[in-house]
Amino acid sequence: MDDRIVNFDEIKNRAREKDVEKFEDYVYGLSYDMSQGKLSMGDFYKDIQEYMEKNNISQEKLFNIQKKLMERYGFNMEDVEKQMKDMGIDMPSVNKNVDYESLRKTVSFQEKYKQGIGSALVTTYSINNSLNSLSILISEEKLTLKSEKDIDLQDPELNEFLCSYKKVIKDKKLKISLCSNVKEFEY
Repeated sequence: MDDRIVNFDEIKNRAREKDVEKFEDYVYGLSYDMSQGKLSMGDFYKDIQEYMEKNNISQEKLFNIQKKLMERYGFNMEDVEKQMKDMGIDMPSVNKNVDYESLRKTVSFQEKYKQGIGSALVTTYSINNSLNSLSILISEEKLTLKSEKDIDLQDPELNEFLCSYKKVIKDKKLKISLCSNVKEFEY
């Protein structure tokens, strides 16, 4: 790239020291409220999103601010990434080899659709026997049973799994969605 060409995205998303200090003060205030029981984790996340909107901070700039904040307290992002990888967690957004353009597209997509995008930790389990061939997507007490065929709810292996999982979540009611005869296509 020509040295005379200015990349405004890079300038806009750069974390300045005053940005880091302002964010740090804000997060300390939220953390104090959480420790006093005045704020839940959901409210914490919502308040961070409102802070970003109010201060016109993109996801990329917030990431840069967080990185600077971690460096301030002695965390080396390369060491954090290595430790996470050792635990089996891949952190591609921290990887310096990630293509900037694909990262920019991902961040733009998330910002454009942020009202409808949520995230959830999902665990999967598969059952393949003479009665069923299905995948189970698990997110807390919500389960989705997905199969290309009809799902046989009389399957002993399926019922044993559901009973065992219900015990794991302390007998809360399971909310089970059935997705039978699922068709897939490439787009």
